[in-house]
Amino acid sequence: MSAYSDWESLSADPDPKDDLGYDGTEWDVIRTTQKESSHLLFLPQDEQLLKQEAFVIVNESSVVDISTHR
Repeated sequence: MSAYSDWESLSADPDPKDDLGYDGTEWDVIRTTQKESSHLLFLPQDEQLLKQEAFVIVNESSVVDISTHR
Protein backbone atom coordinates (compact mmCIF):
# COMPACT_ATOMS: atom_id res chain seq x y z
CA MET A 1 0.00 0.00 0.00
CA SER A 2 1.41 3.42 -0.92
CA ALA A 3 1.79 6.26 1.54
CA TYR A 4 -0.83 8.23 -0.41
CA SER A 5 -3.43 5.46 -0.13
CA ASP A 6 -2.58 5.08 3.57
CA TRP A 7 -3.24 8.79 4.00
CA GLU A 8 -6.45 8.65 1.98
CA SER A 9 -7.77 5.77 4.11
CA LEU A 10 -7.72 7.89 7.29
CA SER A 11 -10.85 9.61 8.48
CA ALA A 12 -11.19 13.38 8.04
CA ASP A 13 -10.70 13.74 11.80
CA PRO A 14 -8.25 10.96 12.76
CA ASP A 15 -7.54 10.05 16.36
CA PRO A 16 -3.94 11.13 17.05
CA LYS A 17 -3.04 7.98 19.02
CA ASP A 18 -5.14 5.23 17.45
CA ASP A 19 -4.99 6.35 13.82
CA LEU A 20 -1.67 8.21 13.61
CA GLY A 21 0.40 6.53 16.34
CA TYR A 22 1.16 9.76 18.22
CA ASP A 23 1.81 9.66 21.95
CA GLY A 24 0.72 12.96 23.45
CA THR A 25 2.70 14.76 26.13
CA GLU A 26 1.96 17.72 28.35
CA TRP A 27 3.74 20.98 27.52
CA ASP A 28 4.06 24.26 29.39
CA VAL A 29 3.73 27.51 27.46
CA ILE A 30 5.66 30.60 28.51
CA ARG A 31 5.01 33.98 26.88
CA THR A 32 7.99 36.32 26.52
CA THR A 33 8.44 39.78 25.07
CA GLN A 34 11.78 40.99 23.83
CA LYS A 35 12.38 44.15 21.82
CA GLU A 36 8.64 44.63 21.26
CA SER A 37 8.26 41.12 19.82
CA SER A 38 6.16 38.46 21.56
CA HIS A 39 7.29 34.85 21.53
CA LEU A 40 5.95 31.63 22.99
CA LEU A 41 8.28 29.08 24.51
CA PHE A 42 6.89 25.53 24.59
CA LEU A 43 8.59 23.26 27.13
CA PRO A 44 7.74 19.59 27.71
CA GLN A 45 6.78 18.72 31.27
CA ASP A 46 8.71 15.46 30.90
CA GLU A 47 12.24 16.32 32.04
CA GLN A 48 13.75 13.55 29.89
CA LEU A 49 12.36 15.21 26.76
CA LEU A 50 13.74 18.56 27.87
CA LYS A 51 17.17 16.97 28.33
CA GLN A 52 16.89 15.83 24.70
CA GLU A 53 16.41 19.50 23.73
CA ALA A 54 12.71 19.05 22.93
CA PHE A 55 11.41 22.62 22.99
CA VAL A 56 9.90 25.14 20.59
CA ILE A 57 10.29 28.92 20.37
CA VAL A 58 7.90 30.69 18.00
CA ASN A 59 6.52 34.14 17.24
CA GLU A 60 3.21 34.42 19.04
CA SER A 61 1.49 35.53 15.83
CA SER A 62 2.41 32.19 14.21
CA VAL A 63 0.37 30.11 16.67
CA VAL A 64 -3.29 29.32 15.98
CA ASP A 65 -5.84 27.25 17.86
CA ILE A 66 -6.41 24.33 15.49
CA SER A 67 -9.74 23.47 17.12
CA THR A 68 -11.18 26.74 15.77
CA HIS A 69 -8.98 27.14 12.68
CA ARG A 70 -10.28 24.57 10.19
